[in-house]
Amino acid sequence: MKANKKTLMAVKSYLENKEGWDLDELISEMVHSTKLLKHKDMGEHTLSMDECGIEWDGDNICLLEDFVESYTDKFIEGICNILDSFVDEDIDCYLYNEEE
Repeated sequence: MKANKKTLMAVKSYLENKEGWDLDELISEMVHSTKLLKHKDMGEHTLSMDECGIEWDGDNICLLEDFVESYTDKFIEGICNILDSFVDEDIDCYLYNEEE
């Protein structure tokens, strides 16, 4: 079976144009769901990404928020490149075979 170009390009457009969803909101929800930006003295409260920095050897590198935003943009770009590579390719090897 060949990958359907229209479907792949629709998904790519959805990701690139962020129509119908808010990337900042999605990132915020995902970060909150990790429950990693907490300190024992904070109780149930969590830090915001703009309150956290990335530091190396005493030097401030960037805010966590800036890193996550840049990383997410690159991640989406990578996923879109993968979608491009699937166009007109045989995808049978990726499909679940119920007989196995």
